[in-house]
Amino acid sequence: MAHADDATKAWVSATPKKNADGNVIEWNCKYTYTLNDYSHTFDKTEKIETPSKAPDAYTKAELLTLMDKDHWDDMFNKKYTANITPPVVETTDTAFDVNTLND
Repeated sequence: MAHADDATKAWVSATPKKNADGNVIEWNCKYTYTLNDYSHTFDKTEKIETPSKAPDAYTKAELLTLMDKDHWDDMFNKKYTANITPPVVETTDTAFDVNTLND
C-alpha cells in the first residue's frame, strides 16, 4: 500500500530567491503530508542552474518535480510505516537455566 497516495498533501510555502533580472536562482519549498493522525513536512532547497523564469512563471507541478516529489512520496511511505508499526518487544528471560541445554 502506498500511504503517500492516501495522504492529504498541502503546500506550506514556496519561497524563491531571485537574481537582479528577477529570475529564480533558488527555491525553498515546504510540503506537508497528513494521513490519519500522522503528519510530516518536507523542506527542500533547490538551486536553479540556469535561471530563466520569474517566480510566477512556474507551476506547482514544476515545483513538485524540481523538489523530487517521488522521493518525498517514498520517504513518507517509510516514515508512516515506521510510525504505525508497533515497537519490537524485547524481554530478558532471567529464569532461563543454561543447564537445560545439551552439552
